[in-house]
Amino acid sequence: MPEREQRLRDDDYDPVKGSVRSLVCGPGRVLVRALRRPGIAGRLFALGCLAPSPAHTQASGALPLFASDEPLPLTLTADLPALERDRRSSPDRPAVLTLPALGAARESARRLDVPAEVRTRGAFRLDPVNCSFPPLRIDVDGSDADNTALEGQDDLKLVSSCRPGRDSYDELVRLEYLVYRTYELVATIALGTRWVELTLVDETGVEEVRRRGGFLIEDDEALAERLGGEVFELEEDRNLPSTALEPSSALTNAIFQYMVGNPDWSDVAGHNVELVERGGAAVVVPYDFDFTGLVDAPYAVPPEALRLSSVRERVYRGWCAHPLVTASVLARFRDAEQGVRALWADARGLSDDTRRRTISYLEEFFDDIETDERAERRFLRDCRRPA
Repeated sequence: MPEREQRLRDDDYDPVKGSVRSLVCGPGRVLVRALRRPGIAGRLFALGCLAPSPAHTQASGALPLFASDEPLPLTLTADLPALERDRRSSPDRPAVLTLPALGAARESARRLDVPAEVRTRGAFRLDPVNCSFPPLRIDVDGSDADNTALEGQDDLKLVSSCRPGRDSYDELVRLEYLVYRTYELVATIALGTRWVELTLVDETGVEEVRRRGGFLIEDDEALAERLGGEVFELEEDRNLPSTALEPSSALTNAIFQYMVGNPDWSDVAGHNVELVERGGAAVVVPYDFDFTGLVDAPYAVPPEALRLSSVRERVYRGWCAHPLVTASVLARFRDAEQGVRALWADARGLSDDTRRRTISYLEEFFDDIETDERAERRFLRDCRRPA
């Protein structure tokens, strides 16, 4: 068998139950891909063992933006009053991004201007009642960004404080960024992120220059290209069957959502998760974490149907997975515990009270998965079963 992959023998698969009878992975290796259950296009896929690779390494690839964790100084010059008015529609507006030069270009210029287009995006944070400054989508031509951190990029999401000047909202941005970084530590596939020291310049001269922290998020098309797949386009009001989801990524997402206390997601509906079709299955990659209990934004409330007292109250909403898949995914979370603790203990931009509160919340999760018995009760007995 190839060194990096061990495939199932035919007699390991139960065609009636659509499940795996047995598979043992070597140390430090994880289960990947699905054995699709009968009735879903009648297709069978291999469940194998792959050596895990850090999600941030996959996200960076050969492109510089996500290859570094260092804060990126970024100036965005645009018609800011117009962007603030773009709530019902989101037209593309011209902009200029100014950022440090890289490589040989530094010999002639310390900073370079990159032409771009920006537009407003989002749902909850697009509403002016909730946010005075909306989140943005930035469109650059990667060739225009040569010798900068944006080289090779196209579409990017930009998250910054939606109520500028309020320290508590600035901290919420830092918290959400740290949730993305936490997912990179526990998952083998994650969206790339990069913290930016953002300067906003109004080209009309009406508004004063603003400075704040924020972060850039990899686009779904870039993620799909990196994975060698395609973005899964769901038909309106149609859900995927849970058996169409790639088991390891679906379970990693579900356990992580429980970890950070996020009730606001659905893998089968593609809500707050990217779905990338690869190898006949839908790889699940989560995003949008401001409604999590770990962030604990003042505006975050759980869906009424879940009957939770607050977003800080955890509920597991994952689908039932094979015990071997569950064991391999939980092993990754346990292995990442010290890295997660260090990330939050050393993070900049958090008050002491916030740091203590978030670390305590994470410790509750790691207590939940400390033993197989506790984990089995939570993720095997309380899981959702397809109708």
